[in-house]
Amino acid sequence: MSRHRRHCLSALGLLPALAAGAPPAAPLIRHSLVQLPEGVPNYELAVLRLLLDRTQASHGPCRLEAAPAMTQSRAFLQLGSGELDIASSVTTTEHEAQTLAVRVCLYRGLLGIRLPIALKRRRAELQAVTGLQQARRLRLAQVESWPDTQILKANGWPVQAIARRDSFPALLERERIDLFALGAIEVYPLVDALPALCVLDGWLIAYPAPLYFFASPRRPELAARLRRGWELALADGGFAALFEQWVGPQLQRAGLNDRRWLKLRNPDLPPDTPLRDERLWHPLVAARLRA
Repeated sequence: MSRHRRHCLSALGLLPALAAGAPPAAPLIRHSLVQLPEGVPNYELAVLRLLLDRTQASHGPCRLEAAPAMTQSRAFLQLGSGELDIASSVTTTEHEAQTLAVRVCLYRGLLGIRLPIALKRRRAELQAVTGLQQARRLRLAQVESWPDTQILKANGWPVQAIARRDSFPALLERERIDLFALGAIEVYPLVDALPALCVLDGWLIAYPAPLYFFASPRRPELAARLRRGWELALADGGFAALFEQWVGPQLQRAGLNDRRWLKLRNPDLPPDTPLRDERLWHPLVAARLRA
């Protein structure tokens, strides 16, 4: 707009009206979700978009912004301060006390089904594990800020805590550890890109570990929106279709029924976990682990 035209509009009192008539910017949602290598599609982001899309008619549009990579501990500090709006994590009593938990597991309980990763040259040796007592003699690493580390320690498993997930391949290759374990629905794309490593076939570690979205306590309206989004996406089949598209192929490859399940307890599973809601759990989790 020219200076002369702006001056004329201002003199007529029309410029403020034009500015006031501009549509407000859609609210910003800052999130910290699972951290993946560059170029790897993000399932958790796809679920978040599904819930926000389902509620756009009732709650309006929004903008998403990914936060810089950070530890889960840092993410929950930023949720508390309002610097972050949403994070994803395995639930704990502390997480639910600090933030607003949206109690629907993005992975239908399957993230607690952990497949062991090992050196290919040690496959035969480590595949021969037959029970929990034998497995607990193996050196296992886990990310220190993940709730899984405390679950493993509570079950008598000596754990080497590491700061970042991407450090485990070097530890395996130098034989500083024997195993690293990741969820059955996330492990293969990562290990397929690491020629020296393999996913063991014979056994797995299993414990109840639902992963939720957590909203900042400063954004209760956002937590309510996500809960409504889940209601709609569960009822209309949208989540089931998304889950099958993203997770189905990995689940089939994992062959969970053909493995020995080494079951652990989760002493920090919050009492409000909706274990009896059949819609929320994969049938294998419901049959073998949920009780």
